Amino acid sequence: MPAVPTLLELQRGFADAMLHRGDDVVAQWVVGAGLTSAARLQVYCNAIAGTQIETLRTTYPAVRALVGEAFFEAAATRYCLHHPSTHGNLQTFGDAFAAFLATMPEAAALTYLPDVAQLEWLRQQSALAAEASALDPATFDETISLPIRLHPSLRLLTSAHPVLTIWHYTNAPGGERLQLDGRGEQVALWRDGSEVAMASLDPASFVCIAALIDERDLAVAHAAALAIDGKFDLVACLHTLLARRLVVADRRVGRRPEIDA
Repeated sequence: MPAVPTLLELQRGFADAMLHRGDDVVAQWVVGAGLTSAARLQVYCNAIAGTQIETLRTTYPAVRALVGEAFFEAAATRYCLHHPSTHGNLQTFGDAFAAFLATMPEAAALTYLPDVAQLEWLRQQSALAAEASALDPATFDETISLPIRLHPSLRLLTSAHPVLTIWHYTNAPGGERLQLDGRGEQVALWRDGSEVAMASLDPASFVCIAALIDERDLAVAHAAALAIDGKFDLVACLHTLLARRLVVADRRVGRRPEIDA
């Protein structure tokens, strides 16, 4: 009679069975309750896979709309086999789905699909980001000497494809055919109340905001934007961020940045 495995060995064996790595360790210790041990383990495998696939369906509705239910379920099933959840919180599951789609031969013709998936993953990150108190626009001139810090929910995505236009298309009623003009888009995403808001950005604003997210000096961010567009209006960009409540109160001490006119 084989030696009784330890609890740790049983747990690892069960995990291996759920991840399709073999059930040699655990199968003989499973009570089938009317099924074979392998069939009973398969019940658990199916339940786990179903939960993970449903999580992907919830996180990536635009991708699902673009490829159809059958294709999405096949892709999600394959993804779960190669990238099983390693965390008890399924809100973190699916982070590699965009990169996975880029490797699927069946999706090669949909060159925009991975970036649409990345947009949807950033929506997830934005929705779950930490909270922070927005700076009152009326006090902005008084606190400009402080470092500019942006809201933790703010995310940026640049794509060679019109990803925001495509995302809106999947959410708009009607049967009009999607028309793509070949231009890319830069997108800002942030949490606005209980929703995630998105807006397209011009290249200079994108570079400026990206620098501020990286906690670069305001003058550095301004210079980077001017290198893209010599007519870039920093004040207008900052006021847009303030209006969207994306500049947060930061009590760190800093000097007033020198900004070229």
